[in-house]
This record gives sequence, C-alpha cells and structure tokens, in this order.
Amino acid sequence: MSFNFRFKTLLKVRKIKENIAQQAFSQVQRHRLNIQNLKDLKVTTRNETIRELTSRMKSGISALRMRQYHEYITFLEDSIKQLDKNLASVDKQLDMRRLEMLKAKKEHKAIERLKELDEKDYTIKQRKAEMRFIDEIAILRHGENL
Repeated sequence: MSFNFRFKTLLKVRKIKENIAQQAFSQVQRHRLNIQNLKDLKVTTRNETIRELTSRMKSGISALRMRQYHEYITFLEDSIKQLDKNLASVDKQLDMRRLEMLKAKKEHKAIERLKELDEKDYTIKQRKAEMRFIDEIAILRHGENL
C-alpha cells in the first residue's frame, strides 16, 4: 500500500492560492516598473527641454516660444508629481500583495511540512510492520526446525 496524504486536496488548494498570490504580486510589480519607466522618461524629457530652452535663450527666443516651453515644462513636472503619487500608491499595493504572497507561501509550506511528517510516520510504520513480518517468518522457521 502506498502513502496517501489525508489533506491532499487542501495541499492542492494552498498551492493554487500561492500561485494566484504570486501572479498578483508579479502583476503589481510589472505595473510599478511601467510607471517608474514612464516617470524616468518624463524626467529625461523635462531635462532635455530645459537644456534646449537654455540654449535657445542664449541665441534669442520669442516670448510666445518661451511661454510654450514654460507650459510644456510645467506640464511635464505636473505629470512627474502625479506619477510620484501613483508610485506611492502602487508601492503600498505592492507591500500588501507581498504580505499576501508570503502568507500564502507560509500556509502552503505548513501543509507541505505536515505531508512530510505524515509520510515519515507512514514509512516508520511500514518498516515496523515489515520487521514484525520478518520476525514472524523467522519464528515460524525456527519452530519448524525444532
């Protein structure tokens, strides 16, 4: 008879729950990375625009063009501030998902450990039963020889 874990279904459920938690964590992680990349792009664009404005101011620039540059730079800075707020929000969500994932892993690990202990107990019982059987055979053979 082979080992049959009594909580096999629960082990599967916990594994599925762990996988779902890992996927949710990965999804939020990717979302955070996308926002960070967008923010980096906006910061780079803002810095390049400021450099371009500075160089054009040295050679002379119209007031209308100056205002357009200023409005664009202000727009980029507002976008960066909004992305910072979004990053803070996503960081909170990421921490929450991380905790959920760790909890799911811990629950799965606990059931996995229970399975290991049950399997170990089963193996010990099987060995004892085999030893008893071997002892009985030895006793019967010894009885035949008398």
